[in-house]
Amino acid sequence: MDYSIPVSGLKLQSLRVSVSANNIVNAGSVNSSDSNNTTANVPFTPSRVDALSKDPGVVGSVSSLPSSAPLSQVGQAASFAEIFSSTGVSIEQELVDQKLAVTAYKANAAVIRTFSELDEILLDSVVNHED
Repeated sequence: MDYSIPVSGLKLQSLRVSVSANNIVNAGSVNSSDSNNTTANVPFTPSRVDALSKDPGVVGSVSSLPSSAPLSQVGQAASFAEIFSSTGVSIEQELVDQKLAVTAYKANAAVIRTFSELDEILLDSVVNHED
């Protein structure tokens, strides 16, 4: 059995949870570095994971979402809501994305478990057939 497809699915879902958690944790961060390694008083730029087909399986590609406008007060946000609206991080969407990734991770793990059970059954039938 080829385990590479469900294993690639496990890796993709793990990456999705990691990127989503990073978005949530850093949503209130400011003073992000840009591509020129200069520090600016801009909010954190969230990322997303896109699934790309790879033979065999899938692979995740992380990309940054468009950057948001600078905060109104240098390095300060007036409220919790302003932090998330200024960064473009949607807590609701991130939690939904995490739940979907966990469900997909469990599905890929079930495929691996089924492959393993099939391998065991096939091996047992070959051994029992020789007796």
